[in-house]
Amino acid sequence: MCSFRNSTVVALGMGLALLGTSAFAQAAKDITLLTWLGGPDRKVLDTLVTGFEAKHPDFKVKINVVTSQGDARGGMRTALMGGEKPDLVTNTWPAFRKELADAGILRDVAPVWTDKGWDKALAKTWRDISTTGGSVYGIPYIFGYRSGIWHVPADLQKIGLQAFPTSYDDFLGTFDPLRKAGFAEPIAMPAKVYAHAEWFETLLMRTGGPGLVTDLGAHKVAWTDPKVAEALRQYARLFAANCCGDSKLMYATHWDDAADRIFVERKANFLQIGMWINARAISQYHLKPGVDFALGKFPALGRGFDNASIIDAKEMLATSIGSNPDGADMFLDYVLSPEGANLIAKAGFATPSSNVDVSIYDPVAAASVRFVNEGEVRFVLGDMLPGSLVDEYRLALQQFIGNPTEANIAPTLARIEAAAARAY
Repeated sequence: MCSFRNSTVVALGMGLALLGTSAFAQAAKDITLLTWLGGPDRKVLDTLVTGFEAKHPDFKVKINVVTSQGDARGGMRTALMGGEKPDLVTNTWPAFRKELADAGILRDVAPVWTDKGWDKALAKTWRDISTTGGSVYGIPYIFGYRSGIWHVPADLQKIGLQAFPTSYDDFLGTFDPLRKAGFAEPIAMPAKVYAHAEWFETLLMRTGGPGLVTDLGAHKVAWTDPKVAEALRQYARLFAANCCGDSKLMYATHWDDAADRIFVERKANFLQIGMWINARAISQYHLKPGVDFALGKFPALGRGFDNASIIDAKEMLATSIGSNPDGADMFLDYVLSPEGANLIAKAGFATPSSNVDVSIYDPVAAASVRFVNEGEVRFVLGDMLPGSLVDEYRLALQQFIGNPTEANIAPTLARIEAAAARAY
């Protein structure tokens, strides 16, 4: 019997073979980019397109958007199976990159990388984490520190703290004083889709180390391993310390709801999620980074991995099915150029391109870059897992939130391990 992933790869290939034309008419110099990104992430793409078209007026970049909420792999997969033939796709999941590569949809840009000298813009580590099966199919253009905790410094000052807590125990110790100061829940835990996993994944990194994250993502260790259980035990300590609201509230909360509760409604204090909060806080809340809001480094647990970080990276992948590969390569080259990199930085995001003028970064973006550079990094675990496993993994964590007890640790991990046994 074919696995879900293999079935998907076959379906992707059949969809492409059966449909000979793109769903969107395309002129010779059109470059099409397929994405699910909206909000500040989409504005970055729009800004890059505007800059590129101004420099190359013969080209027109068309952005086609897949509507989705949460994990957008399903929508992107459906669009490609439905006949979309973009020149470029945005991606943030290493597992999805492999799925597309296995289906023959991606184009190896290693020769272009050499010809255009992209090694001068991207350090080897970025090329390494962008490589699948020995081939490099595109470039990372944004990265985010996912082990950071967003907060309002003035909230900590209300309970007598002048700086973000540096130890996990001290961090847990802020919850009761913050509640007494009038906040409904210290952590706004967005458990509607995936964001509740952010806390667990950094705890996994900090208790078991980068090697455990890599091995778990590849299923070289079982989810029932004692080191994974210890990470879930530290996750449970958050709830035992009265971190959050009722589980029903968490299940109804996505990351944007959580951000609103902290920065607009002023009912919560801490949120762990990607760097897009920085752009949202600046553009939608009109807050000053480093003053009205800040990003704290995840508190230390003292297990030897306190400088390691979970990150995400948005990448643009070149396809083998688009009609304008040369134009696609020109656009990728522009994104890494000083012009492109500085546009990304001005939007409040961090870029891996060394061509960026770092003085553009606001204090929050600069702090995120500094934290990432302090130690080893790994992709967000959920982005490394096969599509058929990641949903079960997040559901199991949701179930755990409803009963975050020692007795529920083993059943939760056994449920994920059973799904992993079917997925690989």
